[in-house]
Amino acid sequence: MDPSQMLSRSEDAEQFLKQLSNKTRLMVLCSLLDGERSVTELLDKVPVTQPVLSQHLALLREAEFVATRRSGQTIYYRLADERITQIMNLMYTFFCAED
Repeated sequence: MDPSQMLSRSEDAEQFLKQLSNKTRLMVLCSLLDGERSVTELLDKVPVTQPVLSQHLALLREAEFVATRRSGQTIYYRLADERITQIMNLMYTFFCAED
């Protein structure tokens, strides 16, 4: 890989990792490992207020880490990127799994 490609790829990786470098977003992503959840269900898992959660969900949607599905008035979130699923499974193994 030439230096210009390496620079471009490292910038992409940097942006990707920036989205993961927040405990609230990590908790949201970890909560979605088992499948989609509504905002109400996420609020039960992530100890923040609804406006704070909405702000983080918007960032995750913008980064295309999560996707949504609407059913009536309820919006459901799910992991949208296989890279995120793989990374979150690895993070879970490293930091959350029982020894």
